[in-house]
Amino acid sequence: MATTDVSVRTLDGLHLAGTLVTPEQPTSRAVVLVHGGGVTREEGGFFTRLADGLADAGVASLRFDLRGHGQSEGRQEDLTLSSILNDIRVVLAYLREATSARELSLLGTSFTGGACAYYAAKQPQEITRLVLFNPQLNYKRRTIDNRPFWVDDHLTDEAAAQLAEQGYLPHSPTLRHGRAIYNEVFWLRPHEALGEVQAPTLIVHSTKDTFVPVEASRKAAPLFQAPCRLVEIEGAQHGFAVHDDPQYLDPQSQEWQAFVIRTTADWLVEP
Repeated sequence: MATTDVSVRTLDGLHLAGTLVTPEQPTSRAVVLVHGGGVTREEGGFFTRLADGLADAGVASLRFDLRGHGQSEGRQEDLTLSSILNDIRVVLAYLREATSARELSLLGTSFTGGACAYYAAKQPQEITRLVLFNPQLNYKRRTIDNRPFWVDDHLTDEAAAQLAEQGYLPHSPTLRHGRAIYNEVFWLRPHEALGEVQAPTLIVHSTKDTFVPVEASRKAAPLFQAPCRLVEIEGAQHGFAVHDDPQYLDPQSQEWQAFVIRTTADWLVEP
């Protein structure tokens, strides 16, 4: 197994920091790993272990920091769903060139799950398999409808003043949303495009997820026309962990994540 730090140039000229992991033997299978909002390409160490597990199964991977995250260029408040889609495009192309893999898959988690599903729906010729971890598929529901500073699809006066003054509003302690994405989520609706996905899809969701409830994936799975398998991790919180274990130090968290890694590897190498 070989691990290499890489830099991928976006369509609009930024540089994204990435990590390419390749198995010992040449492989025809590779996957782009897209982390959630407000973290980095390591996902607290989970994506690091995932990449190693995939390499052991003969699957190459490329994980990258979203723009405005980790070591990548750009400002977080400028991040949009459209920019994520374009960045997935260039990272897939980089991975294809770097590995000569014929079967390219896409894996998104949490905030980027919807973007990955949408990409697979709109670019079916590029994606062999799709994997979604605790995916946020309905962006408007979580970004607008469930926020107290949005009322009847309008920002409150106080929030509008804050957005105008600082250029963003906090979505979470580690994720800032700018004006562009607030407008975008009214129209870009991955949950309405799931029937267009042609790639066999694996969804893994925690039953005790308080950020993205498992009911969302239960409702989404039947909407896929392609084969779709939903695997539920009983008792786990968002991130396949016990409650309040951000560094995944609890043995139960590690056990759940190891199961998810095995399940994902098996899914990607299935005939």
